[in-house]
Amino acid sequence: MSYLLFEVWAEDETGHLELVDTTASQKEAFDLAKKCLEDGYISTTVYQENEEGESVVIKQFQNSPT
Repeated sequence: MSYLLFEVWAEDETGHLELVDTTASQKEAFDLAKKCLEDGYISTTVYQENEEGESVVIKQFQNSPT
C-alpha cells in the first residue's frame, strides 16, 4: 500500500520559503496553507507527491496586496 503525501510550503515577504508540514490529507494541507496566509505569509503552495516520489504543485494560495 502506498500513501500519497502533501507538502505545504509558505513564502514570507523576503522570499524565504519554509516547509510548514507534510500530511496525507489534502483537506488538512489546504487548511494549513490558508492558515499560513492568515499568519502573514504572502503565499503558500501545496505539493502532492506522486507514486514516483516527485512533488507536483496542486494548489497555490496568495494573500491580497494591502
